[in-house]
Amino acid sequence: MMISRLIILLIAISLGLSKAEEIQFNKSIKPILSNNCFSCHGPDAKVVKGGLQLHLREKAISELEKSGERAITPGNRDESSLWHRITSTDPDEQMPPPESNHKLSSEEIKTIGQWIDEGAEYQGHWSLQPINPETGTIDDFIKSKLKEVGLSPSTTADPQTLIRRLNLDLTGLPPTQSEINKFINDKNINAYEKIVDRLLSSTAFAERLAVNWLDAARYADTNGYSIDDHRDMWVWRDWVISSFLENKPFDQFTLEQIAGDMIPNNSNQQKVATGFLRNGMNTHEGGTIAEEYRVTYTADKVDTVSTVFMGMTMKCAQCHDHKYDPISQEEYYKFFAFFNTSSEPGNGAINANTKPLIEAESPICSIDRVKRDASMRISELRKKRINPEINLAKQRDDWENKKLESLKKQLPDSENKDGQVKIDDSVKWIWSDKDNKSAKAEFQKSFILKNDPLKAFIWFTCDNECTIKINDQIVGTNDDWTKPKQITVKNLLKGQNTIQVQATNQAGSEAGFILSMQIILSSGEKINLVSDSSWKSRANKLENESWTKATAIANYGEAPWGNIYQKNTSEGFDQNLYLALNKNKSARSNEDWNKINDSFSSASGAFKIYINQLNLEEKAIQKTAKTGKSTVMVMNYKPRKTHILIRGAYNQHGDEVNSGTPSAILPGEASSNNEATRLDLAKWLINPDHPLTSRVIVNRYWQMIFGTGLVKTSEDFGSQGEYPSHPELLDRLAKDFVNSGWNLRKMIKRIVMSDTYKQKSNLTKSANVKDPYNRLLSRSPRFRIDAEFVRDSALFASGLLSRDIGGPSVYPYQPNDLWADVSHYGYPSGFTSQKYLPGSGSSNHRRSMYTVWKRTSPPPSMIIFDAPNRETCTVRRLQTNTPMQALVLQNDPQYLEAAVSLGKIMSLKPTPKEGIEEGFIKTLGRKPKEKELTILMSSLTHYISTYETRQKDAVSLLRAGQYFGRNSIDTKNIAAWTLVASTLFNMDEFVTRQ
Repeated sequence: MMISRLIILLIAISLGLSKAEEIQFNKSIKPILSNNCFSCHGPDAKVVKGGLQLHLREKAISELEKSGERAITPGNRDESSLWHRITSTDPDEQMPPPESNHKLSSEEIKTIGQWIDEGAEYQGHWSLQPINPETGTIDDFIKSKLKEVGLSPSTTADPQTLIRRLNLDLTGLPPTQSEINKFINDKNINAYEKIVDRLLSSTAFAERLAVNWLDAARYADTNGYSIDDHRDMWVWRDWVISSFLENKPFDQFTLEQIAGDMIPNNSNQQKVATGFLRNGMNTHEGGTIAEEYRVTYTADKVDTVSTVFMGMTMKCAQCHDHKYDPISQEEYYKFFAFFNTSSEPGNGAINANTKPLIEAESPICSIDRVKRDASMRISELRKKRINPEINLAKQRDDWENKKLESLKKQLPDSENKDGQVKIDDSVKWIWSDKDNKSAKAEFQKSFILKNDPLKAFIWFTCDNECTIKINDQIVGTNDDWTKPKQITVKNLLKGQNTIQVQATNQAGSEAGFILSMQIILSSGEKINLVSDSSWKSRANKLENESWTKATAIANYGEAPWGNIYQKNTSEGFDQNLYLALNKNKSARSNEDWNKINDSFSSASGAFKIYINQLNLEEKAIQKTAKTGKSTVMVMNYKPRKTHILIRGAYNQHGDEVNSGTPSAILPGEASSNNEATRLDLAKWLINPDHPLTSRVIVNRYWQMIFGTGLVKTSEDFGSQGEYPSHPELLDRLAKDFVNSGWNLRKMIKRIVMSDTYKQKSNLTKSANVKDPYNRLLSRSPRFRIDAEFVRDSALFASGLLSRDIGGPSVYPYQPNDLWADVSHYGYPSGFTSQKYLPGSGSSNHRRSMYTVWKRTSPPPSMIIFDAPNRETCTVRRLQTNTPMQALVLQNDPQYLEAAVSLGKIMSLKPTPKEGIEEGFIKTLGRKPKEKELTILMSSLTHYISTYETRQKDAVSLLRAGQYFGRNSIDTKNIAAWTLVASTLFNMDEFVTRQ
């Protein structure tokens, strides 16, 4: 009995081993066929060569019509023409053909031979199969795979590493020293879980999730294409953050973004959600064919939805049947039909959002704060009129000096009435009568003569009539305003003197006077004075208007007319410009600057373009500054027929099709009706039985946590994508995600609570051999954090980070003219977002996700760290390491300013050792090793010594950003500490999730 049981057990084990050694089609064979054969022998029947299709077993094992051969004879490689072709050395027989530049490796050939001998069994594509998971935890599945290759998981990481890892993964920010200490000292068994729960409910977590979603949804602040002018979609971005903050179930999150406008009794915010579909690019460029671009926009929606929610490359079926996946061109256009029913036009709006749109407010940023932020931006733009960029400011200064000299030469000359005069601003309105029928005003000014006056002359005129007094004695009157008078004055005195002008006018009319006086002193010095004022009376009150100080009088004998102080200047003379230019810059009013800028714009084309750009940018945000709201592009329904487009050409209509979904993904239409809508599509995507949506979403959040998804090609779950490293785990997580009510927080918590997540990231020799790319997760992965979080971490560590949430996008530092060089800057009619105009204050220190995003020139420091341009949907960022990244950390003003601020913090510690320790804690979450401390102590001493004799270099270093300008600091000492802080920012560990 015991022997027979033992025999049965051995047979079972033997069968189990045999089964494990068999070739699996999806894992080992399909990737080979897809990469090397499907382009000519795959699903696209229109391009099949030799009548052979290999994507389906019944076609692959059938006799070929022409030759009568079978490509595959199950169980016998020698009778399979496929085997002979892939092993042939004859170029005419060899497959893949040499000209295809594809070649099978010896291992791939061996695998195909074994598979044919084993029966050449096919499997339905793994990602399209129903989700029927095995039982087990994350750690169970991970350990099982490791055990297969003779590996064990790594041990748990130390507390400092764990809390830093957790903070970076869940919030994109490092932990504070108090958070680190609290975790280390908390001996409660639930200490780690408490941190997880706190982080998952934080605003920073919602912002961190939103960053990846903005990539997927191709969110930007500009329209794209060549002009790439501005649009306002930040309210949609705030809706995304709000949704993650409230932990909105992912099925509802999906439903609202695809069909929020179709949900019965929908809210304004649910309409805002459909901005997800409208985030794509649009254009209004000359020569645009509206229908062509409308089709392009619709195709972009197909690509985005199919990639984001299904991980399928449906765009490959736009012109023909998909060459690798079971999606026909007809099915593509059925899917296309869901988004083809919208009133969105092909020609986009200029400098604004394109209809359909709605006005909405941010769900996370108060109206008052939006108004404040928009008003501050307008104030920044107006200041740039006064303080333009350096090259334009210098040009204007040079022009001002020349222009002022030119104007001075046009002023009247003393007794000949055409010499220079001195402007006096001391005229004051001091009296008026109460008679409504007429009014009298008296104006006076005082002046002091240091020497005896030899002679003096006055030229004056006025509307109606006026009397001139010197030192309370009448010296002349004028009752004929058409004849300016000249008077010789004899009663001036050395010392204090007073001029008075008494003028009258009729009720309701305007009146003015203008007076010029020249005094010749015994010293030979000439003093020239000019004054004027205007005033008028109205029913029940007398109003004195703003007084414009005269700069010239009429040529002698000319009759003044109307407002004499405006119309009786010398020919070609601009008195207001002269007044403005003759003032110190600090004393100039906004009106003065406007006058100067208008005049300089006519002389400088570059400055005119610059001012026009400022005007356009201000106009674009004026409404938001008043209302605290913004428009958002949304979806609506407009019936429209859909046709298959032959070769994808917008004007080549084939058969008409109704909306529908690919049959291979989830059999059955999205709706039983002929006209299924986007709402039906959304419900189809979140159907619990849908094989893709939950797998795709779970995989992307695994990718967010571990750097690489269980399916590495998170954008492609089709034949060209990678087979899952742990298919059973993926299915387990996907099923549990749906069963939890599509609860993102619960799913992410489950991942970070696992022992797999908590492992050390140390690489052992055996793991390096058996798991070199860490696809089996024999250790915690190390990877560089995303671009936004590199900058956020520097701002956070330096104490500069602003934690304001939501609102209009901001404009932190970036190199000058990057936008202008790739845009239509200077185009006559003018477009917004053509020149980068940096902001100021705390807006420069907001989280990076709020930085304005121009598609043709995204933030350069983020692009260097692999942020996408968001012209199209992106669900997996590149990961590169280049010297440019180190140069950004070392030289970008954003990082230098952060280094200055952190350096100041470090310098305030009692000893250099404590200062360096403080810097390490803030940047790396740990204390320095002895060797690191020694190196930085020595460096600090060297830097201080260097700046003792190089004060200018110290000041130059500290002028990066705004910190130096608003803080009193010890220059050479803080400059030295700044370099120490910069060293910490440049350590690999600072930008790496360990």
